[in-house]
Amino acid sequence: MQALLERGIKAIDIDAGLCHWENKHSGEHTEWHPGKTDTWHEGHVWFCDVERLKKMFAESEDIVVVGMAFNQDGYLKLFDKVFVLHGRPEVFFARVDARTTNDFGKDPPERRVLLNWQNRLETMIQQGVALSLDAERPLETVVDDIVSNLE
Repeated sequence: MQALLERGIKAIDIDAGLCHWENKHSGEHTEWHPGKTDTWHEGHVWFCDVERLKKMFAESEDIVVVGMAFNQDGYLKLFDKVFVLHGRPEVFFARVDARTTNDFGKDPPERRVLLNWQNRLETMIQQGVALSLDAERPLETVVDDIVSNLE
């Protein structure tokens, strides 16, 4: 996301304030911390506040939103284009391990959640809902692709 901002493209990360963990059964907001179990993850979802997202769009038409959430089917129709950055799991997890901005995905149960999310994204590519971009290439090349596809 930072690379997009550096190119003057307005971008937001839904993980930074637009989403929360929610109990699947009660709908209650729930706090997450590293080390949650598979059982916890089976009962909770990462949920985007679609109304807040719509308000952001009302304030700015040209915006790139980075991230995904459990209820993305309810907000993807708001976008003109959807890109899925994909790569092999070992490359993806090496990047997750190296990042310092977010601890999610460093424990085995979280990695299984991420792989499930990746499977959903692959389905979107197959259905033609999203454009697939190879994220194993250098960041600058990936950003070039995103920018050229925005026009």
